Amino acid sequence: MNMPTIDAQLAAMLRGAAADISRNWHDRLRKATGKHLHSLTPETELNAEMAALLSGLDAALDNPDDRFGSDTGHPLAAALRTASQVRAARGSTPEESLLFVQTCKEALIDTLHGHAPLRESLLAATLRLEGLMDRCVLVLANAFMAAREDVIQRQTESLREVSTPVITLWDSILLLPLVGVVDSVRAQQISERLLEAIGASEAEVTLIDVTGVPVMDTSVARHILKTVAAAEMLGTRVILTGISPSTAQTMVKLAIDLSNVPTRGSLKAGMALALTMTGRRITAVASS
Repeated sequence: MNMPTIDAQLAAMLRGAAADISRNWHDRLRKATGKHLHSLTPETELNAEMAALLSGLDAALDNPDDRFGSDTGHPLAAALRTASQVRAARGSTPEESLLFVQTCKEALIDTLHGHAPLRESLLAATLRLEGLMDRCVLVLANAFMAAREDVIQRQTESLREVSTPVITLWDSILLLPLVGVVDSVRAQQISERLLEAIGASEAEVTLIDVTGVPVMDTSVARHILKTVAAAEMLGTRVILTGISPSTAQTMVKLAIDLSNVPTRGSLKAGMALALTMTGRRITAVASS
Protein backbone atom coordinates (compact mmCIF):
# COMPACT_ATOMS: atom_id res chain seq x y z
CA MET A 1 0.00 0.00 0.00
CA ASN A 2 1.44 3.38 -1.04
CA MET A 3 1.96 5.94 1.72
CA PRO A 4 0.47 9.41 1.10
CA THR A 5 3.00 11.99 -0.04
CA ILE A 6 4.14 14.82 2.23
CA ASP A 7 2.05 17.26 0.21
CA ALA A 8 -1.03 15.07 0.50
CA GLN A 9 -0.58 14.79 4.26
CA LEU A 10 -0.07 18.54 4.60
CA ALA A 11 -3.22 19.17 2.56
CA ALA A 12 -5.13 16.80 4.84
CA MET A 13 -3.80 18.68 7.86
CA LEU A 14 -4.98 21.98 6.38
CA ARG A 15 -8.48 20.68 5.85
CA GLY A 16 -8.77 18.92 9.20
CA ALA A 17 -7.29 21.66 11.36
CA ALA A 18 -8.44 24.77 9.45
CA ALA A 19 -10.34 26.17 12.42
CA ASP A 20 -7.41 25.73 14.83
CA ILE A 21 -4.96 27.19 12.30
CA SER A 22 -7.16 30.23 11.74
CA ARG A 23 -7.57 30.80 15.48
CA ASN A 24 -3.81 30.51 16.08
CA TRP A 25 -3.10 32.74 13.08
CA HIS A 26 -5.65 35.28 14.24
CA ASP A 27 -4.07 35.51 17.71
CA ARG A 28 -0.56 35.86 16.30
CA LEU A 29 -1.64 38.57 13.89
CA ARG A 30 -3.35 40.52 16.66
CA LYS A 31 -0.23 40.38 18.85
CA ALA A 32 2.06 41.33 15.95
CA THR A 33 0.06 44.28 14.59
CA GLY A 34 -1.55 45.69 17.70
CA LYS A 35 -5.16 46.69 18.23
CA HIS A 36 -5.02 49.83 16.09
CA LEU A 37 -3.67 48.16 12.97
CA HIS A 38 -5.76 45.08 13.51
CA SER A 39 -8.93 47.17 13.69
CA LEU A 40 -8.28 48.55 10.20
CA THR A 41 -9.43 45.22 8.75
CA PRO A 42 -12.99 44.18 9.71
CA GLU A 43 -13.22 40.78 11.38
CA THR A 44 -15.38 39.23 8.66
CA GLU A 45 -13.04 40.48 5.94
CA LEU A 46 -9.96 39.15 7.75
CA ASN A 47 -11.60 35.75 8.21
CA ALA A 48 -12.44 35.63 4.50
CA GLU A 49 -8.83 36.50 3.60
CA MET A 50 -7.53 33.75 5.88
CA ALA A 51 -9.95 31.19 4.46
CA ALA A 52 -8.97 32.15 0.89
CA LEU A 53 -5.25 31.80 1.65
CA LEU A 54 -5.66 28.41 3.33
CA SER A 55 -7.79 27.22 0.40
CA GLY A 56 -5.10 28.46 -1.98
CA LEU A 57 -2.41 26.58 -0.05
CA ASP A 58 -4.53 23.44 -0.31
CA ALA A 59 -4.73 23.91 -4.09
CA ALA A 60 -0.95 24.46 -4.29
CA LEU A 61 -0.28 21.25 -2.37
CA ASP A 62 -2.62 19.31 -4.66
CA ASN A 63 -0.60 20.49 -7.67
CA PRO A 64 2.92 20.94 -6.25
CA ASP A 65 4.78 22.79 -9.00
CA ASP A 66 5.21 25.99 -6.91
CA ARG A 67 4.69 28.13 -9.99
CA PHE A 68 1.46 29.66 -8.71
CA GLY A 69 3.14 33.07 -8.62
CA SER A 70 3.20 33.26 -12.42
CA ASP A 71 -0.37 31.96 -12.74
CA THR A 72 -2.70 34.86 -11.94
CA GLY A 73 -5.69 32.52 -11.97
CA HIS A 74 -4.29 30.23 -9.28
CA PRO A 75 -6.34 30.43 -6.04
CA LEU A 76 -3.25 31.04 -3.92
CA ALA A 77 -1.94 33.82 -6.20
CA ALA A 78 -5.41 35.41 -6.24
CA ALA A 79 -5.67 35.31 -2.43
CA LEU A 80 -2.24 36.89 -2.01
CA ARG A 81 -2.95 39.54 -4.64
CA THR A 82 -6.27 40.51 -3.04
CA ALA A 83 -4.71 40.74 0.43
CA SER A 84 -1.89 42.93 -0.88
CA GLN A 85 -4.27 45.26 -2.75
CA VAL A 86 -6.43 45.76 0.34
CA ARG A 87 -3.40 46.61 2.48
CA ALA A 88 -1.86 48.91 -0.11
CA ALA A 89 -5.16 50.82 -0.42
CA ARG A 90 -5.31 51.25 3.36
CA GLY A 91 -1.79 52.64 3.53
CA SER A 92 -0.16 49.68 5.27
CA THR A 93 3.61 49.42 5.23
CA PRO A 94 5.32 46.49 3.46
CA GLU A 95 6.19 45.03 6.87
CA GLU A 96 2.57 45.15 8.04
CA SER A 97 1.46 43.50 4.81
CA LEU A 98 4.05 40.71 5.04
CA LEU A 99 2.99 39.96 8.62
CA PHE A 100 -0.22 38.54 7.15
CA VAL A 101 1.78 35.69 5.59
CA GLN A 102 4.47 35.47 8.25
CA THR A 103 1.97 34.87 11.06
CA CYS A 104 0.19 32.32 8.86
CA LYS A 105 3.49 30.47 8.44
CA GLU A 106 4.04 30.45 12.22
CA ALA A 107 0.54 29.12 12.86
CA LEU A 108 0.99 26.37 10.27
CA ILE A 109 4.36 25.27 11.70
CA ASP A 110 2.85 25.27 15.20
CA THR A 111 -0.02 23.05 14.01
CA LEU A 112 2.36 20.80 12.09
CA HIS A 113 4.48 20.09 15.17
CA GLY A 114 1.42 18.82 16.97
CA HIS A 115 0.07 16.80 14.03
CA ALA A 116 0.59 13.10 14.82
CA PRO A 117 0.35 11.64 11.25
CA LEU A 118 3.36 13.72 10.17
CA ARG A 119 5.50 13.11 13.26
CA GLU A 120 7.82 10.64 11.51
CA SER A 121 8.25 13.03 8.55
CA LEU A 122 8.35 16.21 10.59
CA LEU A 123 11.61 17.57 9.15
CA ALA A 124 10.61 17.00 5.52
CA ALA A 125 7.13 18.39 6.13
CA THR A 126 8.55 21.47 7.90
CA LEU A 127 10.98 22.18 5.06
CA ARG A 128 8.21 21.74 2.49
CA LEU A 129 5.83 24.06 4.33
CA GLU A 130 8.50 26.70 4.97
CA GLY A 131 9.53 26.66 1.30
CA LEU A 132 5.93 27.09 0.18
CA MET A 133 5.31 29.95 2.61
CA ASP A 134 8.56 31.68 1.67
CA ARG A 135 7.35 31.60 -1.93
CA CYS A 136 4.09 33.18 -0.75
CA VAL A 137 6.06 36.00 0.89
CA LEU A 138 7.77 36.79 -2.42
CA VAL A 139 4.48 36.75 -4.34
CA LEU A 140 2.78 38.97 -1.75
CA ALA A 141 5.70 41.43 -1.70
CA ASN A 142 5.65 41.79 -5.50
CA ALA A 143 1.86 42.16 -5.55
CA PHE A 144 1.98 44.72 -2.72
CA MET A 145 4.56 46.88 -4.52
CA ALA A 146 2.54 46.77 -7.76
CA ALA A 147 -0.64 47.69 -5.87
CA ARG A 148 1.16 50.48 -4.01
CA GLU A 149 2.45 51.96 -7.27
CA ASP A 150 -1.08 51.87 -8.67
CA VAL A 151 -2.41 53.69 -5.60
CA ILE A 152 0.31 56.34 -5.87
CA GLN A 153 -0.41 56.81 -9.57
CA ARG A 154 -4.13 57.31 -8.93
CA GLN A 155 -3.41 59.73 -6.08
CA THR A 156 -1.04 61.69 -8.33
CA GLU A 157 -3.71 61.96 -11.01
CA SER A 158 -6.26 63.11 -8.44
CA LEU A 159 -3.87 65.76 -7.12
CA ARG A 160 -3.27 67.00 -10.63
CA GLU A 161 -7.01 67.33 -11.10
CA VAL A 162 -7.55 69.42 -7.98
CA SER A 163 -4.34 71.45 -8.42
CA THR A 164 -5.42 72.88 -11.79
CA PRO A 165 -8.66 74.78 -11.14
CA VAL A 166 -9.99 77.37 -13.60
CA ILE A 167 -11.84 80.07 -11.65
CA THR A 168 -14.30 82.66 -12.94
CA LEU A 169 -13.18 85.91 -11.28
CA TRP A 170 -15.60 88.17 -13.11
CA ASP A 171 -17.93 88.06 -16.03
CA SER A 172 -15.67 87.09 -19.00
CA ILE A 173 -12.53 87.04 -16.78
CA LEU A 174 -10.92 83.70 -15.84
CA LEU A 175 -8.10 82.83 -13.44
CA LEU A 176 -5.77 79.83 -13.70
CA PRO A 177 -3.56 79.63 -10.56
CA LEU A 178 -0.58 77.32 -11.07
CA VAL A 179 0.82 75.58 -7.99
CA GLY A 180 3.68 73.08 -7.94
CA VAL A 181 5.93 71.64 -10.61
CA VAL A 182 4.80 72.02 -14.21
CA ASP A 183 6.06 69.05 -16.23
CA SER A 184 5.04 67.97 -19.73
CA VAL A 185 2.16 65.75 -18.50
CA ARG A 186 0.72 68.44 -16.24
CA ALA A 187 1.26 71.12 -18.89
CA GLN A 188 -0.92 69.15 -21.28
CA GLN A 189 -3.62 68.84 -18.63
CA ILE A 190 -3.40 72.56 -17.79
CA SER A 191 -3.79 73.50 -21.44
CA GLU A 192 -6.78 71.19 -21.95
CA ARG A 193 -8.65 72.39 -18.84
CA LEU A 194 -8.03 76.04 -19.62
CA LEU A 195 -9.08 75.77 -23.26
CA GLU A 196 -12.27 73.93 -22.26
CA ALA A 197 -13.10 76.70 -19.76
CA ILE A 198 -12.39 79.46 -22.28
CA GLY A 199 -14.55 77.76 -24.90
CA ALA A 200 -17.41 77.30 -22.44
CA SER A 201 -17.30 80.83 -20.99
CA GLU A 202 -16.07 82.80 -24.03
CA ALA A 203 -13.77 84.67 -21.68
CA GLU A 204 -12.25 87.91 -22.91
CA VAL A 205 -9.30 87.88 -20.50
CA THR A 206 -7.54 85.02 -18.71
CA LEU A 207 -5.08 85.51 -15.87
CA ILE A 208 -2.42 82.82 -15.38
CA ASP A 209 -0.89 83.21 -11.93
CA VAL A 210 2.52 81.57 -11.38
CA THR A 211 3.06 82.62 -7.75
CA GLY A 212 2.94 78.96 -6.64
CA VAL A 213 5.39 77.63 -9.26
CA PRO A 214 8.65 76.94 -7.36
CA VAL A 215 10.97 76.85 -10.37
CA MET A 216 10.61 78.95 -13.50
CA ASP A 217 13.04 77.60 -16.09
CA THR A 218 13.02 77.37 -19.88
CA SER A 219 10.94 74.19 -19.80
CA VAL A 220 8.21 75.70 -17.60
CA ALA A 221 8.23 78.94 -19.60
CA ARG A 222 7.90 76.99 -22.85
CA HIS A 223 4.88 75.12 -21.50
CA ILE A 224 3.26 78.37 -20.34
CA LEU A 225 3.90 80.12 -23.66
CA LYS A 226 2.31 77.23 -25.56
CA THR A 227 -0.74 77.47 -23.32
CA VAL A 228 -0.89 81.25 -23.85
CA ALA A 229 -0.69 80.84 -27.64
CA ALA A 230 -3.48 78.24 -27.65
CA ALA A 231 -5.67 80.40 -25.40
CA GLU A 232 -5.23 83.48 -27.60
CA MET A 233 -6.28 81.46 -30.65
CA LEU A 234 -9.67 81.11 -28.91
CA GLY A 235 -9.99 84.88 -28.66
CA THR A 236 -8.96 85.51 -25.06
CA ARG A 237 -6.20 87.85 -23.97
CA VAL A 238 -3.77 86.41 -21.41
CA ILE A 239 -2.14 88.21 -18.49
CA LEU A 240 0.70 86.49 -16.62
CA THR A 241 0.80 87.37 -12.92
CA GLY A 242 2.91 86.44 -9.93
CA ILE A 243 6.27 87.21 -11.51
CA SER A 244 8.61 87.82 -8.56
CA PRO A 245 11.84 89.87 -8.85
CA SER A 246 13.97 86.71 -8.59
CA THR A 247 11.86 84.99 -11.24
CA ALA A 248 12.16 88.01 -13.51
CA GLN A 249 15.96 87.96 -13.15
CA THR A 250 16.06 84.23 -13.89
CA MET A 251 13.93 84.62 -17.00
CA VAL A 252 16.17 87.44 -18.27
CA LYS A 253 19.29 85.30 -17.72
CA LEU A 254 17.67 82.41 -19.58
CA ALA A 255 16.64 84.73 -22.42
CA ILE A 256 12.98 83.80 -22.05
CA ASP A 257 10.97 86.21 -24.19
CA LEU A 258 7.62 87.21 -22.70
CA SER A 259 7.45 90.56 -24.45
CA ASN A 260 4.20 89.64 -26.20
CA VAL A 261 2.47 88.65 -22.95
CA PRO A 262 1.29 91.34 -20.46
CA THR A 263 2.85 90.58 -17.05
CA ARG A 264 2.16 91.86 -13.56
CA GLY A 265 3.91 91.18 -10.28
CA SER A 266 0.72 90.41 -8.33
CA LEU A 267 -2.71 89.00 -8.95
CA LYS A 268 -4.21 92.28 -7.70
CA ALA A 269 -2.37 94.26 -10.38
CA GLY A 270 -3.30 91.67 -12.99
CA MET A 271 -6.98 91.91 -12.03
CA ALA A 272 -6.86 95.70 -12.39
CA LEU A 273 -5.41 95.32 -15.89
CA ALA A 274 -8.03 92.71 -16.80
CA LEU A 275 -10.83 95.09 -15.78
CA THR A 276 -9.29 97.83 -17.89
CA MET A 277 -9.04 95.51 -20.90
CA THR A 278 -12.74 94.67 -20.58
CA GLY A 279 -13.83 98.28 -20.12
CA ARG A 280 -14.55 98.06 -16.43
CA ARG A 281 -13.31 99.65 -13.29
CA ILE A 282 -13.89 99.34 -9.57
CA THR A 283 -15.00 102.47 -7.74
CA ALA A 284 -15.37 103.07 -4.06
CA VAL A 285 -18.89 103.57 -2.73
CA ALA A 286 -19.36 106.19 -0.03
CA SER A 287 -20.54 104.65 3.20
CA SER A 288 -23.90 105.69 4.59
